[in-house]
This record gives sequence, structure tokens and C-alpha cells, in this order.
Amino acid sequence: MKKITFFAVAIVGSVTAANAQSQSQAKVKVNVELNPFQSIEIGSGAGQDGPVTSGYDDEVTLKYEKAADYTNGVSKSIAKQLKVSSVGSGYKVKATLLTNGQFNKVAGNGANTYDAKKLIEIQVDGKTASTDVNMEFGPFGSTSTAEASVLNKELDVKYIGKPLNEATVKELLGNGGKDTKAKYTIDVVYTIAAN
Repeated sequence: MKKITFFAVAIVGSVTAANAQSQSQAKVKVNVELNPFQSIEIGSGAGQDGPVTSGYDDEVTLKYEKAADYTNGVSKSIAKQLKVSSVGSGYKVKATLLTNGQFNKVAGNGANTYDAKKLIEIQVDGKTASTDVNMEFGPFGSTSTAEASVLNKELDVKYIGKPLNEATVKELLGNGGKDTKAKYTIDVVYTIAAN
């Protein structure tokens, strides 16, 4: 009987060993990397102010049309004009005024250029910066750590035309007649940086 039991155990052991040998495995290590980055682009609010000139992502026009516009200034808010992502830290939005911060005349008889500091202000998501060639809005997010991360957050931008006195109006309109409009333009380039 001992021989039969030993023989049965030997057969079961051989079958188990044979099954174990026929099974194979492959072991894969899966890594997930989260890398910090910042990006900025035009948001879903682009185009609210009418058609956009070719080569631009959006266009905003501030119009002075009544006495109150000249004495109080004008403004235009563009909801969701910018869309930002910042992973790994809070962020700040930077705005650069091209042409050394000078508006260029594109129509009318007034001055050929005009200092942007005297004419406009910009607010990004409620934050204001002194008008200069290089402006910085922020910080957004209370920390410089990952807990301040945002993805595809859309920001409102407000453009403010400052009040204009008589001397400024004369300088910008020049010696044109009653039907002569003056139009000045400047390019604003937005970028994003980590806090």
C-alpha cells in the first residue's frame, strides 16, 4: 500500500510540475510621469468684438463716440479671452506691448505714434498692472506648488481706454475735418510663466 500511495503522490507531483512548467509569464512595469508645464492660448471668448484681422487670434476695438466717453474713458470686457494651463505651480500672465509700447496711427491726421501708457490699461481676470511695454498680472494660485495647478482655465480680459482731455484729443485727431476719424493700433502678446 505504501508503494501505491508513493506512486500516486509521484504521479500527482509530476502532473503538477508539468503544468507549472507549461505556464509562462511576462512582467511589465508601467510608469506614469506627470511633468510640470504652462500654456496659454486664445479662449472660447475670442471674436466677441467682431471679425478678426488675418494673422491675429482676436481683435478688440475701443470706441470713443460721445463726450462721456472722452471724459470718463471707455472699456470692453472680453469674457474667456485667454485659456491657461499650469501644472506644477501657480502662474502669472505677462503681456508685452509691441512697437516699444507705442500705438501706431493707421487712419487720420493725428500723431503718428502715441504712448500706450497714456491711452489704455489692461486687466486680466481682475488683476491690474501698470501699463508698460512689459506687464505682469498675478500671481494666480496662492502657491508655487502643484496644489495651484489649473487645466484649461479661461480668463476674462478687460481693456480700458483712459479719459482723454482736449489736448490729447487734438493731438490724436490732428487737423482733420469733422468727418475725419483717427484710428490707432497696438499688438499685445500674452505669455504665461510659473510663480
